Amino acid sequence: METIRRYNYRAYPTRGQREALSRLFGACRYAWNWYLDQRKVAWWLHLPIPSYAELSRRFTEFKKEPENKWLLSVSSGPMAQALRHAETAYSRAYAHKAGYPRYKSRHCGEQSATFTRSDGYHVRHERNSRWMFLKLPKIGEVRLRWSRDLPSAPSSVTVMRHADGTYGASFVVKAEPKNPPKPRHNACGIDMGLESLASIVYSDGTREKIAPLRALRKAERKLRRLDKELGRRQRGSNNYSKTRAAKARLYARIGAQRRDLAYKLASRVAGENQAVAMETLCVKGLVRTRMGKSVADAAWSMFTDRVDALCAQWGRKAIHIDRWCPSSRVCSQCGYRDGPKPLDVREWECPSAGLFSTATGTPH
Repeated sequence: METIRRYNYRAYPTRGQREALSRLFGACRYAWNWYLDQRKVAWWLHLPIPSYAELSRRFTEFKKEPENKWLLSVSSGPMAQALRHAETAYSRAYAHKAGYPRYKSRHCGEQSATFTRSDGYHVRHERNSRWMFLKLPKIGEVRLRWSRDLPSAPSSVTVMRHADGTYGASFVVKAEPKNPPKPRHNACGIDMGLESLASIVYSDGTREKIAPLRALRKAERKLRRLDKELGRRQRGSNNYSKTRAAKARLYARIGAQRRDLAYKLASRVAGENQAVAMETLCVKGLVRTRMGKSVADAAWSMFTDRVDALCAQWGRKAIHIDRWCPSSRVCSQCGYRDGPKPLDVREWECPSAGLFSTATGTPH
């Protein structure tokens, strides 16, 4: 059974192509913000919320106005996709799966534009060449560093500019799933540690400790130097932009190290075990505590998401255990073990000790 996957490549546009992509990113941001404005104005004025089809028609007419002719100089497909993405964001917000969408700015680190198959892009790769070429409408052929062949014709491609100034292209393709590796253990339990990255206990009784990454701590000295240098620069100057880009490159390197460790560890854990048990952690809350650096280096949420995806793909079982759920409690008088109870419960009635007797529950 084919699965939908993303194939990412590094892009190297020329100076003219970078300027054209910058205009395209600006038009996509403008379409996104315009869509949010229309929805908010209708809500403020207590008017019926317009549908996506109605707003798409309005935006087509909006582009024809004399002061908006600059929107016609770029491809219309990515702007239409920006409207669709805004509609999807509102749908998820109404379904309580995410927060309400926010406005996009040119100062945001990530800029992107999505082309669909109907937009007429073309991908070619010459044999024994390290480059592949992506031809985009009104931009031209953009060089991509070839790393692997596309398994099928892509349904869409997203061109991105990252915070560190690099460019990339992400293709959505259909690929055959890989054969799952043969499991070596029946199950394992994983606990995030403070001194170590994680502790893994296998079903046969063996234990393993994963060494911490400490990518952020190793880069702290460089980050402090860049922060001091950025504070001395005048905002908006060329030197300010250079220092800001250097800081973004350093953070991108840290993120790549975390992602590499999380993905490799998740592949090994999901491949070697038939069932994987992990604790649920509020990563957003832990980052604000003294454990912030340890949790950030662990990339725990990235690791758990990857384990869930691989277990679903390979037919394995991923078990999430509530970290703050109390274990079974034992009666202090007769030793009867009762089920889990909330943390605020300190006394409970023991069925074996009598109907009216109350025993103090202690954690087992």
